[in-house]
Parts: sequence; structure tokens; C-alpha cells
Amino acid sequence: MPSTRTLKSVAESLIKESSTPFSAEEYLERVKNRWRRRIAPSTLEGLKQNLQGHHLLIDSPEGGYLPYRLVLNRIGHLPLLIQISPLEWQNKVMIPGHQMIPFLSGGLAEEDLAFEDLEGNEMPRRQVSFYIEEVLTHYEYCGEAHFPDRIRINEHLPGKSRIDLTVWDIAPLVESGRLKPGDAIKVTLSDYHAGRFRFSIYSREDLRRDRLRQRAFYVALETAMKRQWEDEPPKTPTLEKQLLRTLYYLDDEYLTPPALALTDLIESLTHLSLYRGSDRSLHFAPLEAVLPEEAVWEEAPRMPQGNTGSLDEIFQDMGLAFSEPEFKAILYSLMGQDDFNPEAVFKLLFEGKQDAFYSKKQHNAFYRKLRTMLNAICVELKHPEPKLVTQLRTRTAFIKLRLIEILRYFEDQEVTLPDLPETILDQLADLDMFCVDALRKMADRPRPPDVKAIRDIRLGLKVMQPHLDQLEEDIYYRLGIY
Repeated sequence: MPSTRTLKSVAESLIKESSTPFSAEEYLERVKNRWRRRIAPSTLEGLKQNLQGHHLLIDSPEGGYLPYRLVLNRIGHLPLLIQISPLEWQNKVMIPGHQMIPFLSGGLAEEDLAFEDLEGNEMPRRQVSFYIEEVLTHYEYCGEAHFPDRIRINEHLPGKSRIDLTVWDIAPLVESGRLKPGDAIKVTLSDYHAGRFRFSIYSREDLRRDRLRQRAFYVALETAMKRQWEDEPPKTPTLEKQLLRTLYYLDDEYLTPPALALTDLIESLTHLSLYRGSDRSLHFAPLEAVLPEEAVWEEAPRMPQGNTGSLDEIFQDMGLAFSEPEFKAILYSLMGQDDFNPEAVFKLLFEGKQDAFYSKKQHNAFYRKLRTMLNAICVELKHPEPKLVTQLRTRTAFIKLRLIEILRYFEDQEVTLPDLPETILDQLADLDMFCVDALRKMADRPRPPDVKAIRDIRLGLKVMQPHLDQLEEDIYYRLGIY
């Protein structure tokens, strides 16, 4: 049965099919011409916003967008170099990891990749379990979307936790002598969206012979990235998109390298360094851009404005330690189960803030919006939801409340951020970031999170729970705050 044609599917198809640069205005015109119906201005604005950070678009220096099809048509022939680590030789397997950057599709997991061997047949793959520390270096530069998530936490010995990986069998090549120690593997892109690559052997002799050409390619690539950064820093740089954009604009004379190896490129850098942004994504930047002064922790200044636009704006205006999605997720748990004491929870959330409204107008707006939210939650609670989602939301909400309790403790003890060890602050930030992300995904009860998100939250809870237990032990009994 054919899928229903929707505005979203039309808009996505246009992005996927595009093979020329375009501006946001040109894109909206194409959407209107293809859809042939009236589109509300707010919907058009949403489509325009969707272009920013889209997984198949790269910001162009001219202010528009480069579609992936255009970029890959120019540079998709570049082979990627995969070095075989001692662990892989020992197990006679190939673990691609971050060595597939920048040709690893954002819409695929590593296990979805397919490699054609020397005869054109698809290489066999299988599941193998490793200790996490054994394979961590294979995914050092992968974003969260491509980091393997089949992790089995050893709660008694976290250092012995294991991870299940999809690996590709190279035993026939090793046993036949065609792949020898010191050799590497070249893979060439066949189909980006399907994640298909052609496989060939890169002998040790060829590696040695091509060393100077390889070095010249990395120098040209680094020079181009540095120049781009100086001319106009990327708006939302990610490692993959930054490399693709730089390669696309590279002169033709440099686009015939022996191969591209991400780890070799990083090790060859002299003017750039690898930088992790606030959203935890990686990108290259000049050295001076990634050597900030020593971080200083201080309270962010807060100037109440009397905002009444949304509960989120009101919470921020009042200086509360939670967002609207977090608050809604907590209310789901509070109203749907008997695990929480409503009076104690509201006292914890709003203690000392009841009279912190900027004005009577903000006070009335808060309670009006709160009543609307509560009425919607009462209706939604009448419909069943997966038990697992309910349990995960409850456990995450409990962690968030414990974090707020820690903040209340600091306030009672008149402790400010500069008074705390940086390790404590980092742990608090990590725990809070997990709660913000997980509760946001579970704040819309009629639309539960997808399977991958549920798996990520389950894994995160296994990791965060013991960290929070230890953090509370350190704060309440070892810091000596009286």
C-alpha cells in the first residue's frame, strides 16, 4: 500500500533530490510549487527552520545550503582508509568506527553498513562482545548518533562493562594471505543513503610509497579549513559536515589523494585542533579558538522581565531549576502514580519562589497556564501507555528531584558555585543534562519516545543512578559544609 503523501514527505523529498545549491527562499518556492495547496505562514516558517542543521544539508559560505547529493557527486569518489588495530587482527574482524567519517550517513547505524569484498560479494558480519575500554578508541570521534548503544553495564564492576558490536569478518582474507600485517583497507562509497561501500586492500608497500602525497593532501585540507574558519566560522559546525564542506570547495588538484584517514588527519594538524562544542559535537577550529582561559564558575545574572508567554519563560524569569517539559513529565509521574508525595514535591519545586512573581499579571498567567496543563494531563492519563515508558519517566523524574534537593541544600548552607569543587559541578551538569534530555522526550504522553530513545534512556539511568548516589554521599557527608 503506497504511503500517504504529506507536506513533510514532499519537503524531505525535495531536500534529498536537490543537486544544486539553494537558498531558504528558493526552497520554500519549490515546496509550494510541488504541494500546490495553500500552506500557512507558520508552517512555511517551520519548514525554513528545519533547514538549519538538517542531516542532508551543509551551510554554504554564500548563506544558502549545499545538498548532500551535490557534495557527494563531487567528492564521493575519495576512498577512506581503515587501519587494522591489534584487537581487530587478533579477532580477524573489521570495526569501522569513526574511520567511516565523513561518509557515514546520519540516518544509519553502523550495523546497517554493507561492504562488498574483493569479488563484489557482501562481506559477512556478526555480533561480538568486547570490554568497553577495548574498543573505545574506535569511536573516539563519532557523534552520539553513531556511538554503539548495545552496552551491558556491570553494576558491581563498572570498569568491566561490555558492549556488543557489529563487526565484519576478515578471516578469509587473513588466512588466505591476501591481507598481511601492516596492510590497511580502502573503502569507496557506492551508495550513501544505503550505506554501501566497495572494499579493497591497501598494501604496506603502497602505504609507504604514498606517504608524501597523503601528507600534502592533509596540509591542503587543514589550510582550507583554517581559511574557511577565518573568513566565516561555520554556524553549526560538526566534524562530518565541516569535512564535507571543505572537501567540496577544495581545488581539483587536491581531490585525487590515495585515501582519507580521519585519525591520520587529526595527528597531522599543526594550526587546527579538535574542539568539542556545547552540544558535545566535534569540529576543527584554530588553536587560539580552543584554548580559552581557565573556566570560572559563577552564578548567571538574572534580571526578571515579567515574561508571560509560556510556562518555560515564566520558569526562567523566576529562576527555577527546571523547564516546562521537565515540569510536565514530573506531573505525569506525580499524578499517575503513588510514588510521590504531591505536597512535598511542589514544596521542593517552588520553595521560596511562591512570591517571586514579577507582577500580578505574571502570577495570573502562571496559574492560568498551569490549569490548562493539568487539565490536559488529566485527559491524557486516562489513556494507557507502555509500562516501560512510565517506569523510565518515574525514575528520571526522581533523579531530577534529587538534583533540585541538592540545590536547595546549597541554598540553605549559603553555598555558591565558586565554593564547590569543579568535579562536583561537572557531575551536577552531566546529571542535569541527562534529565533535561530524557524528560523532554517523555513529556508528550500521547507520543512516546522511539525505541532508540528508550534504549538510550535505560542505559543512561544505569550509568547516572550510581553516579548520583556517589555524588550525594560526597555532598552531604564529605564536603564538610555546615
